[in-house]
Amino acid sequence: MKRFEGKVALVSNGGSAIGQTVVRTLAAEGALVMVADADLAQAQTVAQSAGPSHKAIAHDVTTVASWESVLADTVAAFKRLDVLITIATAKYDAPTSIAETSLAQFQGVNAQNLEGAFLGLRYGVVKMRELGNGGAVINIASAYGTIGLAGQAAYNASANGIRMMTKAAALSCAESKDNIRINAVQVGHIAGAPESEMRPVLPAHVPLARHGSLDDIAAAVAFLASNDAAYITGYILPVDGGLLAA
Repeated sequence: MKRFEGKVALVSNGGSAIGQTVVRTLAAEGALVMVADADLAQAQTVAQSAGPSHKAIAHDVTTVASWESVLADTVAAFKRLDVLITIATAKYDAPTSIAETSLAQFQGVNAQNLEGAFLGLRYGVVKMRELGNGGAVINIASAYGTIGLAGQAAYNASANGIRMMTKAAALSCAESKDNIRINAVQVGHIAGAPESEMRPVLPAHVPLARHGSLDDIAAAVAFLASNDAAYITGYILPVDGGLLAA
């Protein structure tokens, strides 16, 4: 039996490179997937490529109304919600020193990444509790939430915020005994992910001596979302070839 047979997953920012791969992986393992993205046409393309049973919806991660609508529409379409994935990819278009970073720039990145993940957690947990089936939330953020990166102060701040928020939210759900697990995946230098664009790293400088793939991220997400990780919560799983261990 496939790991997600009979399960429903909502993938926010599902039109991103990471999101597309996560959608395909979960669908291949039996999940019914709602693909949510600011670009509805892109979300529809991703959903169709995963198979005819999947659906797409337009989504603005920065607003309460959009999160409430997406969650309600997912449950209306599929009658349940078992897995919620948030993906943080917003960054400065060009490296910007802290002395030249405007408040608007800083707030813009954090609204997309940290606040988007917060709203997903906050309203996703409420919806899962209403349904009473437990669930798994996986936040995808950057390894640069642990190490610094010149010119991307807001990206660093948002990634570290997601990292620590994941831990706190996991403990809160554990205290509530609601059977909702919350974990995160930290992305290292993966072809197609923002980190590879912001700071090129030679494979020789990664402990495993190679760059990762989007499939590596999706595999980690699927593991944390599955019953194979039933005793794991509050964990930050680095998918980085050993970068953070060095």
